[in-house]
Amino acid sequence: LLYENRTLASAITAAVTGLLAGYPFDSLKTRMQTYHYPSLLTCARRSIAEEGIRGLYRGLVPPLLTTSAAKSMSFSVFEHTKQWLRRHDPYRSQKSSLGVPNFQRETVGSVALTAGLSGSVAGTVIAISCCPLELVKVQMQLASLLSKDVAVDGGAPPPAWAKSNLSVCREIVRRKGMFGLYSGLQLHIVRDLSGTAIYFASYETVKETLRRLNGSDTTGPLTHMLAGGICGVVSWLLIFPVDLIKSTMQSQVLKPRDAQMFGSSWQCMRDIYGRMGLSGLYRGVSVSLIRAFPLHGLNFVVYEWARASICRL
Repeated sequence: LLYENRTLASAITAAVTGLLAGYPFDSLKTRMQTYHYPSLLTCARRSIAEEGIRGLYRGLVPPLLTTSAAKSMSFSVFEHTKQWLRRHDPYRSQKSSLGVPNFQRETVGSVALTAGLSGSVAGTVIAISCCPLELVKVQMQLASLLSKDVAVDGGAPPPAWAKSNLSVCREIVRRKGMFGLYSGLQLHIVRDLSGTAIYFASYETVKETLRRLNGSDTTGPLTHMLAGGICGVVSWLLIFPVDLIKSTMQSQVLKPRDAQMFGSSWQCMRDIYGRMGLSGLYRGVSVSLIRAFPLHGLNFVVYEWARASICRL
């Protein structure tokens, strides 16, 4: 039973490990994206001074419970889609070196193509499944800062609805209805579809390239760390502006209407770009890049190790 579900078990192990190690950085990223701090260090100092270390773990429970499910779903959909493409490849009997693309492991290009398409399918499934959870997470991470937006003296405590993740969910439904839980879904799909495609394609490409350079049939932890770190950095660099706009739009969900700055994601992008240029769309990227290489490297090292360990049982 464990062998049959090795992808699921390995992904859950990697997800929990990565989440516990990287959640404070994710919290700082969200704060820097939606509020103006002069630097990452300033953001961290103020956040810890005002809310303590526990404040950086605000909203951890839902992703701790659901990220493992989402990660396992992502890897499972990715692996199943990849196998499906290879089984139903109309060009599997033809060499991709002749210019005909296929989904076999004949070239690095075919590996990248298969991983990219499989990743896009996995990303779409995850976006639709996890949008409400990420929306609640953003509200919890920004609860104290959101309260200051509507307070006269700027010193209000976190609002009553921020006591728990369930209370945040209830407040969103009360104000916006059930569909309010899917605020930002379109941006979520764009981010996860493209981001997951880039993520898996770059990982498989680097991993396959290093395997061929070493002339080996297998890959080790160092290869997994390097490939995972590179794919994390590359994917964040390319999709970060979409993530920033998504977080900004979702941060407005529980604000009073007169405190909401943007009526649409397009208006949000134009305003940020108009005021700060391209660098404005990458506000907070430093914390994502700092955590990207070690965190995603660790993620794939744990995943590949757990998968190999189960296969040896």
